[in-house]
Amino acid sequence: MSRTATLKKLLGDDWSLEFVDADGDCFFACVSKAFDGDPTTQDLRDVVADACDDETLESFRAARAAGLEDYDFVDDCDDLDALRARLRIPGGAAGCVWADDFALRTIAAHQKVGFAILDEAARGAGRFVVIDPQNIMIILQRTRRQHYNLVVRGHSY
Repeated sequence: MSRTATLKKLLGDDWSLEFVDADGDCFFACVSKAFDGDPTTQDLRDVVADACDDETLESFRAARAAGLEDYDFVDDCDDLDALRARLRIPGGAAGCVWADDFALRTIAAHQKVGFAILDEAARGAGRFVVIDPQNIMIILQRTRRQHYNLVVRGHSY
């Protein structure tokens, strides 16, 4: 079953996917598209980088020490400025860091939105994840390859 067919089966015929490039900026691109391009993907990366503090750096280091490969980038970050610089690297560029839970929660708070995520890799109740429920929700599809697409109602681009 195709991704769109699965989505329509779960949510109804008036829902579809708006695909975004798989370049490392997919989460940020989905949020930007949901707001018609303002803020840009780079604006959103900057929000995440600016929100980092020493505690963030230490939590990323702890995740890396626990063996989480998604945090191997922190090996190259000697201090907070280095971490912030690394998080600003745009998708498609060498060294780009994908959005993680910290990024999702930071963007949710900054944009005053929540995220409802349909996770294709999960099963059962874990298939649907809600982050920071709000009056305005952005619905995302997360593929098995950890790529995000925007879920829209009434049209697709």
